[in-house]
Amino acid sequence: MLSALSSAPRHAPGILPKVASASVPFYASLAPSARIQGVVTLRVLTDGTRVSAIDRESGPPMLVRAAKENIKTWQFEPHTPSRFEVTFHYKLLQYECDSECRCDGAEKESVLLQLPINVEVSAKIPMICDPAVPTSNDNRQKKE
Repeated sequence: MLSALSSAPRHAPGILPKVASASVPFYASLAPSARIQGVVTLRVLTDGTRVSAIDRESGPPMLVRAAKENIKTWQFEPHTPSRFEVTFHYKLLQYECDSECRCDGAEKESVLLQLPINVEVSAKIPMICDPAVPTSNDNRQKKE
């Protein structure tokens, strides 16, 4: 696959294929519980309408799998076959819990798509709340 990506035609800088449809990306289901976040960089090869090959550049393996699964759903407006890099930013959100285990933070879970080159996905870190334990976020994380 690597040789296919390295010999594929490139688009001129600034000219990228337009994504006609794509599934919404999600955080890998076990990644928040495992406290896995980070940046995934992938090289993508298109055949003129769909993704034909994906190669990992960098990132945590669990998040790489999630990003690749999402990219496989992308369909493009017809274009000259090309290759480009896509960056997925996976971020875990911190939040505080009150004495009744109501947990909230300033940031909300979100997905930001700047296709085809940038995707941002955020998710809350799962928390176990016990009203009998002091309510600071640090104490809850130590308990888990």
